[in-house]
Amino acid sequence: MDIVRINRNGPDGVGLPSISHDPSDTPVDGARDPRGYTAFTDPSGVFTAGVWACDAGTLEIVDLAIDEACYLIEGEVIVTDQDGHTEHFVAGDAFLLPRGFTGTWRMPRPIRKYNAMFRR
Repeated sequence: MDIVRINRNGPDGVGLPSISHDPSDTPVDGARDPRGYTAFTDPSGVFTAGVWACDAGTLEIVDLAIDEACYLIEGEVIVTDQDGHTEHFVAGDAFLLPRGFTGTWRMPRPIRKYNAMFRR
C-alpha cells in the first residue's frame, strides 16, 4: 500500500476544485463557494479523507449522513446542535461531527479543513 499525501492546496498543489455542498448541507447565508477534493478512498468506499474549504457563511445541516473528523487548517467554525449547544473551533482544533448531527455550521470567515469521513 502506498502512503497518500493530503495536500491542503489541492491534488496537484495548484488550488482546490469547486464542488457541490453535501446533500445534508443547505447554505442559509453565504457559503456559496465550496471547494475540495478526496485524496483517499478505501477499497470499500466507506472511508475517505481529503480537504474542504468554503467562503464565509452558514450551513444548515440536517441528519448528517456520515461520521466526520475535522482538523481546521484555516479560519473558524461555530457549530450549534439542534438543542442549542454551541462549540467554537479555530485553526489547529480537531473535532468530530457524528452521523445524524442536525444543527448549524457557521463560518465567520473563510475556512479550510482536513477531513476524514466514515460512511456506514
